[in-house]
Amino acid sequence: MAFTLRITFSGLCLFVPEPAGRNGTGRMHVLMPGMFGHEHGMERHVPVVSYDAGYLVQGGPSLGVPALASLAGLTLAPVPGQAASTALCGHIVDLKDVTRRPVDPDHLGTDSKKKLVSRITLGAGKITRVSPGVCWEWRPGEFRPIAHRVEWEIPGVEGDRLELVGQPLGGGGVPKRLGTLFPRDSRISLDVLHDTPQELPPVPMPMDHGTPPEPGDPPKHFSAYYGVFGGPVPVVLPRYWGALADAPPLANGCAEIPPEMGGRPYTCVMAGVSA
Repeated sequence: MAFTLRITFSGLCLFVPEPAGRNGTGRMHVLMPGMFGHEHGMERHVPVVSYDAGYLVQGGPSLGVPALASLAGLTLAPVPGQAASTALCGHIVDLKDVTRRPVDPDHLGTDSKKKLVSRITLGAGKITRVSPGVCWEWRPGEFRPIAHRVEWEIPGVEGDRLELVGQPLGGGGVPKRLGTLFPRDSRISLDVLHDTPQELPPVPMPMDHGTPPEPGDPPKHFSAYYGVFGGPVPVVLPRYWGALADAPPLANGCAEIPPEMGGRPYTCVMAGVSA
């Protein structure tokens, strides 16, 4: 028996590929940087995994009731291996073009140096769709969309269940069981969120897509990504320009998640660091 695992990421998430060879595969790490210096109030971010509670029962129906488990201080590898696609589509802005250096390699192992609050390591699958967001000015005169949600899909997961077990981010310690999930119609869907408490399930604040930032404003939390490079690096922040229709098409963009599936396009947007 096999099933498809779909994981939808939202919030402050940095995609970092770790190639295993020359065939474009390896592991994809999704780093969730700490909001150090902003631990209080609206700026605090919480990493969680969420799924429909019906997955907890074999043969269970869709309940429409989210179950949540904290990922704080944990790393999670739902499907181990080194067969994941290491490609980043154009909707994920590449910080390597800015920093000219990779992230601190300790963040991909057991020593996070207290710069991360969580990490997901994907050993199979690939990015399939994104929420393309709005139009940002990346560098002067360079206009582009930047995704605020990313969908990752792993087909052909063997077995009749998925054991979610978080390991301590710094190594050692005691693993934490996050749930045993059973497929429904040969599929399990998870949401991984690294967001402010006000935007987390089960009752996030009502979304208001009709109130964009002021022109020239950056996404509020984007600068946290630059803290995981192990030293001083140049910093470039996107600046809000306008609606998605104002952005030119991307030659290497991903398929798009339907806009009615939610997500806030203005606050936490995605980034990556190419290999």
